[in-house]
Amino acid sequence: MDTHEHDYWVQCTRLRSKRQRKRMQREDETKQLIRKHKEQKAIWTEMRNLGWTELKPPVQRGFIRYFVLRPDVARTKEAAFFQKLLNKINTKEWSSRKDFKKKRRRFGKKVYVVREQKLRDVSVKDFIKDFSDKERTCFDEALVHFGKCKTPFKVYRFIETWRFVLKVQPSMITKVRIKNLDLEKRQAELDKFFDYDRKERLWRLLDCTYKRDYHTKGKYKSPLDNRTFASVLDEHWPEPQMNVTFKNPRKSEGFCFKLNLHQSIIDHIAA
Repeated sequence: MDTHEHDYWVQCTRLRSKRQRKRMQREDETKQLIRKHKEQKAIWTEMRNLGWTELKPPVQRGFIRYFVLRPDVARTKEAAFFQKLLNKINTKEWSSRKDFKKKRRRFGKKVYVVREQKLRDVSVKDFIKDFSDKERTCFDEALVHFGKCKTPFKVYRFIETWRFVLKVQPSMITKVRIKNLDLEKRQAELDKFFDYDRKERLWRLLDCTYKRDYHTKGKYKSPLDNRTFASVLDEHWPEPQMNVTFKNPRKSEGFCFKLNLHQSIIDHIAA
């Protein structure tokens, strides 16, 4: 191989085209996203495993509210049964106010109203798995919508809600999680690195089931989607069709209409 051929071979092997450089840059960015995502998961796991430390004395932060048995129900023979049932459907809420009120605007004026709290709705799977035959008699079926989903879901709700009352007590913090400043600093840097565009690209790389439109998810589809109002009217109330036959203008001027009439109408006209 002479010198000219050697130099040509070196240039062909070392120099890359614009498309190759762009592809390699894209691959490097992809590897960097996956590497930082693994580092973020490792830091989060390490921070969760640091443990807890006791607070002496404990600190109060707001109030919590949950359901308990009514005093007259707690004195009956079925108290143990309803207490066991309450442990499965009880809910707990936190508030900074003891009266659990929140602001609402009525007729342009801000007022305080009490926050509503309900028992937990039981799904079909949990209803069959976690409840006995006697406990199932205390529930009734209901259809609910979650978020913006148009498809209703069947749940089971407790019927005799009068057996339980709400109880409010202070929310006491007795322990706090141990913190590591170096890990928190690195976690903040990674959170700043993953902006919206990089997160969306990472979700595609990890094959996550992320969708912007949650309405199209599921088998249900509205029959009126992508249809005009005129097409819907034509489907339910079609207009009568007329066959117009044009004659030779040399023989007779104008045109005549030829209607497709029913035979009964033609007999009625002839009579």
